[in-house]
Amino acid sequence: MFKKILLAAAPQIDTQTAPKAAFDIARRRGSELILFHTLPLGRDPWCSFDDVVPCETLVKSAEKKIAEFYADDLKDIPNHSIRVTTGTAHEQMLKIIHAEGIDLIVMGHHTQPPHRADRMWGVVDTTIRKVCANVFCPVMVVTNAMPDQGEIRRIVMATDFSTPSDSALCYAAQLAGANDAHLDIFHVLDVGQATPNPEYYMQNMDVFIDKALDRMKNRYSKALDGISHSFHCWEGVPYTEILKQARWQDADVVIMAQYSSSEDHAKPSVGSTTIQVALSPGCPAILVNYRPRRCI
Repeated sequence: MFKKILLAAAPQIDTQTAPKAAFDIARRRGSELILFHTLPLGRDPWCSFDDVVPCETLVKSAEKKIAEFYADDLKDIPNHSIRVTTGTAHEQMLKIIHAEGIDLIVMGHHTQPPHRADRMWGVVDTTIRKVCANVFCPVMVVTNAMPDQGEIRRIVMATDFSTPSDSALCYAAQLAGANDAHLDIFHVLDVGQATPNPEYYMQNMDVFIDKALDRMKNRYSKALDGISHSFHCWEGVPYTEILKQARWQDADVVIMAQYSSSEDHAKPSVGSTTIQVALSPGCPAILVNYRPRRCI
């Protein structure tokens, strides 16, 4: 796993947690690392558009600045390259992802207002959403720092029992097995954020919790054979409970399914739970797009 990693090298990011995560994983696993950046029309911190210059000159200038900025981190990652292109960010990124056979994309969120609206995260029409909707490889969103050297020992996988969640569970099991990590499978009984869910009116919540736990055991036990794991369930607002579970378990990563089959491509996936978890302070979130995986 993680043989070829693409890092979105965005200069607007205040903290360098995402690059550090990509560098640590690449070192630990001897991965090939590609640092990618797209120069838009307008202004960009990696280069200046004050003068009319050839596109090739701008690209070379940005590549040089990126190499200088990350020189200390890249000196012990021999198999790396820097790719700078011009155009729409997600379109250019997707070209490299598909052409190079990337198996992990690492991106970070912005901690200060960016210069361009298309760099904002948390809104619907974002680069991260467009990339996630069109790739099979997982996307790791890093807000807080990963453990040193990219070690993964505890994984929280959030499921809603959908087909994409089943696919994400297979990926989580594979990742846990490869890292000898403990896997916590977690389901939240959604009580409703704006208005209460009438399904749970005047009901004994323990009955619903026990049913969900039995459902997880029956559905996922085969895929988890030989992997250290546990099942958890309680009620609440999904994204807040997932964040709390990851914090309480001291998880190194959270894994969630990323829907992409909806005809409404402007709609955030999983009712925006995935995006809310990924953009909130906490351990890195790995968003797994659906692809057929046989493990259940």
